[in-house]
Amino acid sequence: MDPIEWLRRGVQDAIASLQAAGRLPADLAPTPIGIGMSDQEGRGDFTCNAALMLARPAGMASQTLAGLIAGILEDFEGIAGVEIAGPGFLNLNLAPGAWAAMLAAVLKADGSYGASERGRSRDITIGFRAIDPQSTGALPEARREAVGTALANMLDHLGFRADRRFCAGSEEADVVVRLGSNLRFQGRDSAILAGLPPDDLDLSTIAGVISDDAARLGMLMQPAGAPLLLDLDLLLDRSHANPVFDLHYAHARCCALRQQGEGRGHGDLDAGRWDVRAFEDEGARLILRLLVLYPSQIDLGARRGEPYRLLQYLCGLAGELHRQYYRSLGAPHLRFIRDDDRLLTGARLALVRGVETVLKSGLGLLGSSAPDEMR
Repeated sequence: MDPIEWLRRGVQDAIASLQAAGRLPADLAPTPIGIGMSDQEGRGDFTCNAALMLARPAGMASQTLAGLIAGILEDFEGIAGVEIAGPGFLNLNLAPGAWAAMLAAVLKADGSYGASERGRSRDITIGFRAIDPQSTGALPEARREAVGTALANMLDHLGFRADRRFCAGSEEADVVVRLGSNLRFQGRDSAILAGLPPDDLDLSTIAGVISDDAARLGMLMQPAGAPLLLDLDLLLDRSHANPVFDLHYAHARCCALRQQGEGRGHGDLDAGRWDVRAFEDEGARLILRLLVLYPSQIDLGARRGEPYRLLQYLCGLAGELHRQYYRSLGAPHLRFIRDDDRLLTGARLALVRGVETVLKSGLGLLGSSAPDEMR
């Protein structure tokens, strides 16, 4: 279930109810309603601008209209509360049971989570052009290969059949990516790569200096059209400062927690038995909000020809998983595995499996492995 579309339909139903009751004009023109994930703690799970968009055509103050919409939404199953903020924004909190249903859907889909049949098996080609139309230099082969492969994987996930014979300098491809030609290196081994011409600088050459995963993900750390400075020392660093290490560690941490739970008798627990109090914590809800956004990140990145967006999303998810884990070390009531509470542990380990599912899927789409343990 896509929570944004679900909430949008709920708001539209609330507006229709107000119209049927004569509290809003029956002839209101359809207006796009914006719903997005809240980016500040304490301001709900999602925020909606419906009252601001409809206030003028309805001839009503936006805060008054927000109050009418909120009064109806508060009775909707799955919505725990609605708050009015500022000039009339609606801050929407989902009930823990609604989050549980969405997490159960993620786990049921498993590796196909985020997949769709939008492409209807249509063949699609990918081409590259320099971001600077006046540029006559060759485009870096490594960036073409990394961006093209990731984009092709994302399009395949959406039901297309992407051709991996990427066209250079072509405007006739179905998807044309504007690629930056400025690729530079820094670090102890940068001299090995710096002198190579762009056509000879492929992923395997860079992978020989760092690793295949680091080379592929490193090529995606800036938007395709932006200059890219690849820090080889950073990509070899075994700390959270290195995005590749951080992503791999997050997936390995999920695997370790799942295995620890299984070893202590906490195997997969049916979703109907989860203690949904596990999803009342703000950190857990932030992870849940990110999990349910995964399909939209694939779709948006594919539409814009920009795998960078998916990488940034995965980095954000990994970061929240690490933060929640470190929080739990200093707060026993937040620990993922509690032998004194099987149902709460089942819910928290389900959340971990959700993160594991999305990280493994997303890293695979970007051409990277997802290690079960760090070596």
